[in-house]
Amino acid sequence: MKKIDPVVLAFFTAFAITIYVLETLIPKPLPFLKLGLANVVVLLLLWKGNSLAGFIVLLSKCILGGIFTATLLSPMTIISLGAGFAAFGAMYLSLRLKSGLSLLGTSILGATLHNLVQLAIVNGLLLHSTAAWKLLPLLLILGIFTGLITGYLAHLLYQQEIIKKYLE
Repeated sequence: MKKIDPVVLAFFTAFAITIYVLETLIPKPLPFLKLGLANVVVLLLLWKGNSLAGFIVLLSKCILGGIFTATLLSPMTIISLGAGFAAFGAMYLSLRLKSGLSLLGTSILGATLHNLVQLAIVNGLLLHSTAAWKLLPLLLILGIFTGLITGYLAHLLYQQEIIKKYLE
């Protein structure tokens, strides 16, 4: 695990929270559909071996993002944290075990698992029925789609010299 300068960590955290808050302003065709663009920062940190920094950014993004969007005490925070931790864990293990997944593959893994865990949490905490599982095919497709977008944006962001400098 690489060490990261606290100032750089603060920058990446602020960057992720800003994206998180701005993304809430984007109109959604479905209430549960969110691209998860702030996860680009978490993905980049994980990809470059800064897993602790990635985890801190993930946790901060969920909690501080919830405060800034006035959703901290809503079920959305529990869903976001639970699914975020699961996706983070899967991506971390995939990278740690050298599964051979590319940045895009790792992103798709995280996004798809995030959607699956969200569905399980909604089903277990809110609905207490199997009705939510009818959304499974849609959420798998959306996970692949959003994972591709997030992974591609992470790739583009990493091409920026200033970002590369702080991640190396």
